[in-house]
Amino acid sequence: MGREQKTMFIMMGIQGSGKSTFCAKVLPEAVRVNLDTLHTRNKEAILIADCFEKGCDYVVDNTNPTREDRARYIPKAKEAGYRVIGYFMQSRIQDCIQRNVQRTGKERVPNGAIAMTSNKLEMPSYEEGFDELYFVKNENDNMEICEWRD
Repeated sequence: MGREQKTMFIMMGIQGSGKSTFCAKVLPEAVRVNLDTLHTRNKEAILIADCFEKGCDYVVDNTNPTREDRARYIPKAKEAGYRVIGYFMQSRIQDCIQRNVQRTGKERVPNGAIAMTSNKLEMPSYEEGFDELYFVKNENDNMEICEWRD
């Protein structure tokens, strides 16, 4: 019997929408690729290449608000034989600002950054190369995963 296909998960949503919390709760086994911790695209590329080499599942835990942002990751994962699963986080600005206020240090972002990302947010589509796509409702940190509807 063959080995199960490896998976690249891609998070989408504005700051404070619960992406990192979701990753910790739902995808704890996946290698977390996140610019907040890696700081540079070069380090990000090295980590992703390492995942490809080792055949690890990984999750891109950035805001990824636009189709163009997601195109940085999806084609490469597909070329490497990965299944691509997207999670679009419910992104109510007021809820996200409220969560952001509870953050400390560098985790906290200016409220203007949240609004700017929200303004850029583009709904994902299967046309981008997703094998599976989900909408995540985040009510009081109770996350409900729902099938995507175009």
